[in-house]
Amino acid sequence: MTNTWLIYALGGGWGHLTRALSLGRIAATQRKVRIITNSPYAQQINNENCLIEWIPENTSFSATCLRVQEIIHQTTFNRLIVDTFPRGLGGELVDILPQLHHIPRILIHRDINSRYVAYSQLKSFVINNFEQIIVPGEGDDLPFCDLKTVQHTAPWLIRNSEELLDRITVRSQILKVDQSIKTILVCAGGNISEMPLFGQLALQLQQNFPECAVKILAATCPLTCPETLWVSHHPGIECLAAADIVVGGAGYNTVYECAAVGVPLVALAFTRLYDRQKKRASKSYCVGDISDLTSENHLQNIYLTVKKLLNYIEPHKKLSVPSYINGAIQAAHQIEQI
Repeated sequence: MTNTWLIYALGGGWGHLTRALSLGRIAATQRKVRIITNSPYAQQINNENCLIEWIPENTSFSATCLRVQEIIHQTTFNRLIVDTFPRGLGGELVDILPQLHHIPRILIHRDINSRYVAYSQLKSFVINNFEQIIVPGEGDDLPFCDLKTVQHTAPWLIRNSEELLDRITVRSQILKVDQSIKTILVCAGGNISEMPLFGQLALQLQQNFPECAVKILAATCPLTCPETLWVSHHPGIECLAAADIVVGGAGYNTVYECAAVGVPLVALAFTRLYDRQKKRASKSYCVGDISDLTSENHLQNIYLTVKKLLNYIEPHKKLSVPSYINGAIQAAHQIEQI
């Protein structure tokens, strides 16, 4: 059988795709890796030596499900790795997984809404359809963590610490900010519909903290934001490591990347159907649930938190970022050993 890993990574933002690439690029050094994604950002990234099976985000729900099934049936692989959604985002894996009993099936268990787990009776489905469950650094209080097949790793990151450029280089060549000025980086890594709000936030932070350099990291420049503030760069962790403060959502990548590179994150907990951002935001400087970034209360909480952090932060003087463990390397080894 062809030595190929197939990774299912459907989801509307950066998170699922970046997590898949974090694992895929490690695995791709010894085998073929194919990633199924419908992320709108899939055409704007380095594929990290993986083959990207992209389903355009404007494809209808039913057509997306059919295309996923087609790809799985037409691909020869010896590992199936499913990110977050055991049944598939639209239930399209329900009939397929039992047919793959001869192939190891691995669930990547990111934190997920427990009500969804109970309503969909996911625990019994996971027990019957997955040989292994890997928790990528999200703790031991997740819905499936009591199952015997669970293994834990550190958070998955798309770059190892030794691969990152030093902060001076990133600031001068990518962020284009003065080395001596404190830098606030707005990480606009959520859904595309939220980009205008992040653009407005970056502009308001610039107005409220004129002594700082404010930049917004986004795939495209939000219409509400001057291009002089915009930075487009992937992977984002390379920019986060060069900031003094990051302001962004409490998604998987933003929280764990900031923690890894030792940069304080002012986390905005957005409401998501499946992801519990408020729970994850507790690992950083959380300013509460965010339903509307333009509300006065939310803005004031953000400003006050940023101001307090600025009083304690000296502009970065170190040339390198802290060393950290990349859980994607651990996971690749665990999956290989099945």
